[in-house]
Parts: sequence; C-alpha cells; structure tokens
Amino acid sequence: MIVMLSRCSLKYIFICLIVLTINYDSYAQSDTLNEHIVLNDNYIQGINTFSVVELDSLKLAKYFGQTTEEILGKSSGLYIKQYGAGNLATLSVRGSSANQTQVLWNGIPVNSASLGLTDLTLLPIDFYQSLVIQKGGSSLSSGSGGIGGAVCLNSTCSFKNNTLLSAEQVLGSFGIKRTILKFNHSSNKVSLSSAYLHRFALNDFSYRDLGSADENYLNRENASINQHFFMQEIAYKFNTKNIVEAKVNYVDSWRQIPGVIGAVNNGEFQNDHQLKFLISHNHIGKKWTHNTKGAFVNEIMSYNDTAHEINSNFSIDSYHLNYRVVRDFRKIKANLQSYFMTRTDRAESDYYNENTIQNTSSAFLKWEHDVNSFSYHFSVRQELLDFIFLPITPSIGVKKTMLKDDKWNTEINLSKTLRTPTLNDRFWIPGGNPSLLSERGFEIENNNRIYLLRNLFFSTAVFYGQTANWIVWLPGNNGLWSPENVKEVGRYGLETKLETSLLIKAFKVDVEVQYNFLRAKTLSSYLVNDASINKQLRYVPMHQGQFDFDLSFKRVRVFYTQSFVGKVFLDGQNESYLPYYFPVDFGIDWSSKFISGKQVVAGLKIVNLFNEQYHIIANRPMPGAHFLINLKINLKK
Repeated sequence: MIVMLSRCSLKYIFICLIVLTINYDSYAQSDTLNEHIVLNDNYIQGINTFSVVELDSLKLAKYFGQTTEEILGKSSGLYIKQYGAGNLATLSVRGSSANQTQVLWNGIPVNSASLGLTDLTLLPIDFYQSLVIQKGGSSLSSGSGGIGGAVCLNSTCSFKNNTLLSAEQVLGSFGIKRTILKFNHSSNKVSLSSAYLHRFALNDFSYRDLGSADENYLNRENASINQHFFMQEIAYKFNTKNIVEAKVNYVDSWRQIPGVIGAVNNGEFQNDHQLKFLISHNHIGKKWTHNTKGAFVNEIMSYNDTAHEINSNFSIDSYHLNYRVVRDFRKIKANLQSYFMTRTDRAESDYYNENTIQNTSSAFLKWEHDVNSFSYHFSVRQELLDFIFLPITPSIGVKKTMLKDDKWNTEINLSKTLRTPTLNDRFWIPGGNPSLLSERGFEIENNNRIYLLRNLFFSTAVFYGQTANWIVWLPGNNGLWSPENVKEVGRYGLETKLETSLLIKAFKVDVEVQYNFLRAKTLSSYLVNDASINKQLRYVPMHQGQFDFDLSFKRVRVFYTQSFVGKVFLDGQNESYLPYYFPVDFGIDWSSKFISGKQVVAGLKIVNLFNEQYHIIANRPMPGAHFLINLKINLKK
C-alpha cells in the first residue's frame, strides 16, 4: 500500500510541476528571431550535458549522391544494417536494436508503428539542413523509445530576402541516376521551399558468388529501384514573436528485393508510399517560448512475391500532437521546460484484427541551470500506453569546465529509458502477445572534450548500460512464432574522436579520426541453457573506426574517407561471423563564384575505391568500386 501510494504521489507531483510551467506570456516584449533559432537548437540537441553529434549542411555536402544510411554509416561511427544497395537499411546506436533507436522528422517520430524501426532509404538527406545524433539518454528530450539514442532530421526556414533555384544531376555506375530540383524564396515575412528528388538505379554490380565451388563473379539480379520524393514547406512570420510553419513530404518508392546468394530469384518487389504533414506555431516571448505541432503520417506498404503469388499489404495512419513550453530564467542562467506528446496509430493489415488502434502519450519535464563553469540538469518523463501509466524515466547530469580558458569539458549523466512493444509484437495474427512488458534501459556515461592545442581537439565518451525485458520472437511448441520478454542485455564501450583544422597559406586541412569500442552481451535469459549468455550480440561490431581527410584550396576540395567495421557474429553462440571491412571513398569537388547570380558546382567521387568485396548482412553483397559524378547549377536573385 505504501509503495502504491508513493508511486501515485510521484505522478501527481510530476503533473503539478508541469502545470506550473504553462503560462502564456502573450504580452511580453518581442525578442529577435535569433531566439527562435536558439529554441530550435535546444529541442533538437536535447540536454546539453549529453553526447550529441551534429552534421550541418557543409559537412553533408561531400556526401553528394549518397543516401541517409550511407552518410550515417560513414560519418559518425554508427552501425548501419543494410540489406543491399537501395534496400532496407536500419540504424543501431551503442549496441541497441533498430527499433530501440528513434528517428525524428522535424521533431515528429517516424519509426514504423508496426515494426518499430525506420527504413533510412526512404528519408532523403537532400531535403534537410542538419542531421543530429542523440546518444543514450539525450533522446529523452525528443521522445520515447530511444534506448540507444535518436537521429533527428531537420529542415529550417529563413526570412532573409533571397530567391534560389538549383538543379543537380548525379550519374554513376550500375545505372545510378539522381535528379534533384530545389526552389527557395524568402522575404522578411514569408519563407517558401520546394524540392523534388528522383532516384533510380539498376544495382547490377558484380559480386563474388561465395556459394559456388570456384567462387565465380556474377551480376546482381532483381535489385533495381525507382523512387520519387517531394517536399514542400512554407513559413509565415506574423511578427518577431509568432511564426507558423507547414511542411509536407511525400515518398513513392518501388524497389526489387534481391535474394541471398545461391537462392532462387522469386521476383520479389516492394512498393512504399509515405505522406508526412506537419503544421507548427512558435511563440517567442521575453521569458516564455511555446511550440505547438500537429502532424499526420501515413504509411502504405505492399510486398509481392511473384513466384509464390504472395501479396501482403498494410496501411498505418499516425496522428501526432506535441506541445513544448520553455520558461527562461536569464538572471540565474536557467530554464524550465515541459514537453507533451500524444500519438494515435490506426493500422489496417491482413495480419491484424479490424480497427487496430494504439494510443501513446508522454509528459516531459526538465530543469537546466548554469552556475559559473558548472551546469546541471534533471528531467523526468512519464509515458502512457493506451492510458496505462508506465514506469517513470528520469535523467540527471552535470557538466564542468576544467583548466584555464575552458580547455577541458567533462560531463556525467545517468538516465533511464523505455520502449513499448510494437503493433506487430502485440497484435500480429497469429502470434502477437498483448501481455508483453516494455523494454527498460539504464545508462551512465562520461563525456570529455579536451583542447590539446589551439586547433587540436580530443573527445571521449565512456558508457555502461543495461536493457531489461528485451523482446525476442521465438518459435513455440505449435510451430508458431511469438514475441517474449526473454533476456537482459549489458552494453559498455568507449567512443573517441581526434580532430584538427589547419590553415597552411592558401590551403585548409581538416582531419578527423574516430575509434569506437563496444561490448554488448546477454547478461541473463529465461531460456534454459541459453548459449548466448556473456556472448556478443548478433550484428553488433566490437570495433569501429573512421578516418576523414579534407584538403581545400580556394574553391576546390579533395576528400578521403575510410571506414572500418570489425567482424560481426551471425549467431548467439558467436561461432559464425562476417569478417571486418575497410571501404575507402575518394572525391573532388569544385564550386565557382556567383557571377550575375549564377554558380556551377561539380564533383567526382569514387566509392569503395579499392573494390573491397564485403557483406553487411550475410549473403547480401555490397557494391564494389563505382563512381559518381555530379553537376549542380545554382541561380540566385
């Protein structure tokens, strides 16, 4: 009884604290638009004591012609599970599964309600100005479910008097064609952005047939893609205090699904249609900032196996309503933030009952305070699944500036996270398990950033985490597969980065070196004689590395990128594995000056320069050496 009373009291206290922050300051004096940008940075980057990586438009430029999953896999030390060129690609952060990593589009979670994961190939990086990676408990500020972390894709508006039209064509090996058209117009009141992307590829690259006795080289079959992406955004600034934005993204994707090496081609293909619509209002007062968002996301997927006459369809409508309010205490350099999120998913599928509906909602409260060279935060998030309270997930962290001239920043954070079961986990017919518990995560991390020299920086992150109630689909005695809360997983690791930027006369040199160590193993399991105890999780590399070298001279840039991914195990016993791979990308690009409002940008890139033969997923080969060339014309008024 005492325990129940304390839990209820804590919930009511939490709700009361949130209510105290809701107080519109409609008549406060107006501030500059820069504060709107600062607000965006705050809720994109999350809590400032956590580990956050941001790739802005300048860093993204050298990855022309490549997709979101390729950029994440080659720029941030994350692990991407890719089922072949152009096919399903998912993300893992710090040993988490793909459905334990959240992906957000302008603050709206877009993980599939059915599977819980996001296919990164359907999120074109060409439509966004920044990509933010939140690791560990940092994702609490953006939403729920991010036990490993979250990836935030963001597009921004500008109210400078400007008109820009650009057209870009990328051509490459294996029938690669990418056409990108963009139009941007802005004034001091209106911001308008339009974009269209067409992505096509045959993906008929040669690969070594490991299933044959002599390992002959064959051409990949049934691997074509044909995809169309549309984006439309408009923003209106009523005054310096109020801005309204509307954003629409649409995806029309068709792609063939190649079989594994040695298997018969069944003529499989998949159609995906996705519509994302968002409308938001920002109110910026002197002390209070309010952001309200409403969004609708529709997913339609159709899978076809022509050889076996299989046609499987599902459709999901997701409705989102988010409200964030920040109270700024400038005199003491502190802020109090509340964030409310609601989501309703309605699913139609041959494998669900009719009218399958799931409701999730949450309330988040955070306090941050800077005291001289010291800052701290604490936060709590309360989740509800179908109006049932779930365990509260708190976080606490401190940040301290050390040494003279702030040459060493150190941060320590503790957090709890959780992920609710997906629609498939709960309602799939046959096999769904409505009694599943939510997966629960805990993590502690220490981040350090040290200025070794004026232009030489070294950063490290050390972390340890556990995930209980890990959900696994298992075969039953009746032969049907069903999900169960099977095991507890432990994760610990080290993330390091060394970076420098030098000016040598007219040359600019940028170098980044990364190395990550990750141990992710099963700590306990209810399965009898589970051979995976104390073994590395499947498809989780223990070692990863990255080397980036950029050399710029006037308007020419040469870049060299080399990634390293250690071996991954294919079974729980750690007996079979895929070997490490070490692909290299090399490229050069050039941009002209704007002359009479016209600019030309051109580039050449060789992907997998040394033609390395490797698999990310067993028996699904990746392309060997191939080239990409691009030509872009910018017209500016």
